[in-house]
Amino acid sequence: MAVKKSIKTEVNSGSEPRYTLAELTAHAKERFGVRPEVITGAMYGAAGELFTVAEVQEQIKHFMKAKVD
Repeated sequence: MAVKKSIKTEVNSGSEPRYTLAELTAHAKERFGVRPEVITGAMYGAAGELFTVAEVQEQIKHFMKAKVD
């Protein structure tokens, strides 16, 4: 029987929760509908250690639309 863990790691009580990249990658399929390596690629070179779900979704969107030469 699997137990789901909450990935809530709120930094400021008045703002959107921020999570580590490891937490977001661990829940890539459930939260974003992508494989973990997509998040790794989308967030490659991103500044900072904590990210909101919206920030990661935006990066994934740009990553998936990027042209490959």
